[in-house]
Amino acid sequence: MSRRKSGGTMLPWMSAKADGREKRFLQVGNSLLLSKKFQSLGTGARLLYLCMAMESGGRRTFLLPRTAAKKYGVPSTSLRRYIKQLADGGFIKVTSNKNLRKPNVYEFSSAWRTDDPSPLAISRRSDPVWTKIEQSESLTG
Repeated sequence: MSRRKSGGTMLPWMSAKADGREKRFLQVGNSLLLSKKFQSLGTGARLLYLCMAMESGGRRTFLLPRTAAKKYGVPSTSLRRYIKQLADGGFIKVTSNKNLRKPNVYEFSSAWRTDDPSPLAISRRSDPVWTKIEQSESLTG
């Protein structure tokens, strides 16, 4: 029986490593990248969102010190502006700890989806099967 190799293997053109092995990698949904709300963000804010996703390690709530943003090439002069764009767009929630002299706490939010439903959500609404499922979920939950 063969043993499973440790670490995820990436496609060669998606990794800087010759063997394609990465300790951490990011999974991004097509619906996020194609949403009008995400595309309306500035390029820097989109990059920061992806860097936040990497830095969070799969957790919903995370810290993002300036050193981490600098590691990904996000300039500290633009960091606040990008964070504000993401917060205003409903992608993240920010809990400020500046009075406590501690790093801010960030949380990923799904609020951006309510303003711009994906094509899948629209097709589900018109499908009678999904309507029945949504009605039964609202009764039970």
